[in-house]
Amino acid sequence: MEYYMENGAGLPDAGDYTDLAASGRRRARETALLMLYQLDFGENDAQMAARTLADIGLDEENAAFALELVERSRAYRSQADVRIAELSREWDFARLFSIDVAILRLALCEMTGETPANIVINEAVELAKKFGDNSSPAFVNAVLDAVHQNSGQRPEDRSQRREELRT
Repeated sequence: MEYYMENGAGLPDAGDYTDLAASGRRRARETALLMLYQLDFGENDAQMAARTLADIGLDEENAAFALELVERSRAYRSQADVRIAELSREWDFARLFSIDVAILRLALCEMTGETPANIVINEAVELAKKFGDNSSPAFVNAVLDAVHQNSGQRPEDRSQRREELRT
């Protein structure tokens, strides 16, 4: 898969979404990542992110999933950043690759939901392979695996945790 590193942060040029995944859920996650990156690290507003969503042309269910991921990731951002900083102690948070932080924010948010952690971790690593640099997949995997290992939560505890995050 071609990397877009020459365009900065491993993201495709605006409007060039030909290399996004064909699978609906994965494509929705890629779309959510692009939108989250635009909002958190680019100088783009919500209208630009909405245009990205429209340009990619997801079906209604996957568009709703992508939008939910973006909204939840932005709401969960400060908690996610604390976790990322805690688990990447060897790195100064401010010096982490922006795309890696966006992938981790997205994945940490999704881990608070219904999707099993192993699927979230695998999908995040795939995003890191596609949009990050050579070290991104290992870094993303290490941080998310540490979160998963440290969570030790039973499934019923996860629903309580989701409720706590909503308040």
